[in-house]
Amino acid sequence: MTLTDQSPYRMRFAPFAPLPDDKLCEELGGRLWLDSLSLRAKGTAKGGPFGRARAYARTAPVTQLVIEPGTIRCWINENTNPAPHAYTPQPNPTVHIPVLDAAQWRDLTVITRHLADRFARLPAESVLQEINNTGARNGIRLLPTLDQCHTSCSCSSRSALCKHAATALIQVARCLDAMPLVLLLLRGRSPVDFFSGLQDPDHPSLRPYYLPRHHPDPPAASAQTAYDRWQHSPRPPLPSLPLPPERPAEPVLPAVPGLDAQDLAGLAVETVRRAHALLSALTATHDTAYTVRASIPDGEGCDGDQPVARLRPQIPLQQRLQDLQEATGLTREELARAVSEWGTSS
Repeated sequence: MTLTDQSPYRMRFAPFAPLPDDKLCEELGGRLWLDSLSLRAKGTAKGGPFGRARAYARTAPVTQLVIEPGTIRCWINENTNPAPHAYTPQPNPTVHIPVLDAAQWRDLTVITRHLADRFARLPAESVLQEINNTGARNGIRLLPTLDQCHTSCSCSSRSALCKHAATALIQVARCLDAMPLVLLLLRGRSPVDFFSGLQDPDHPSLRPYYLPRHHPDPPAASAQTAYDRWQHSPRPPLPSLPLPPERPAEPVLPAVPGLDAQDLAGLAVETVRRAHALLSALTATHDTAYTVRASIPDGEGCDGDQPVARLRPQIPLQQRLQDLQEATGLTREELARAVSEWGTSS
């Protein structure tokens, strides 16, 4: 079985391929269900209410099966006639099973609350078995008997349990193989509500006359509509750049053959000062204009305090960053790394 549609209070399954041989289920959850209905007894292979249905159920073309609180609905497609206009009425069996009342659910929650930590370490089928065994020892039977199953079907059979309704019951074993805790939903309580009640003694599901609220499904939207909404939605602001240190760090230069160490140090210091002044102007947040002052080493009659550029902070930050990247030839990541290194070295 595969789960094709799920809500807290309805689960829709599509069946797997038919099981080989004479098997009706594969896992513990399905075996518990069949044992409760006495479907695994040897005498049911040829006689009894399920005798005729066993072979039919193994290969029945069940299209879907829906489990809701107290109700099992099954759709079977028997229209195998190859004629193009032929039609065969499709059986639609329904099985009604009594749900546990509010007092029984409250008692079952109380007597299993001490097992909550153990449940967290067990597989789902073992959790179902523990809940069922604990409830049975205290007079609360989670797994129903065949006498509690009231069936109806759209077929013409006059039997109290037709082969289509029997197929629906047998297919539930396949559902419990895939999702064992769906039995809680069938007996009237969403698994989410039940396990929430184990953790919270004041959970609303433990109150008398509790009625679960059905939340409407969100409206469907096409992928193009969702993309257009994303395109026009406001973007969060970019994180602010880290402020440069108040004073630029003095560079430490290695000895370079062929270059005077003093001249090289002077050029490096001048470059650091220019970059520091430019970064200070780009990361400024107030509205005053900044003057970048630097020494011009080309000796064209300019002293070291001559203003060479005026940067106004009203220029957008993205434009500032782009201008700085073009001027330095650095990428955004390299620029951020340089600012961080200046901050740590000062």
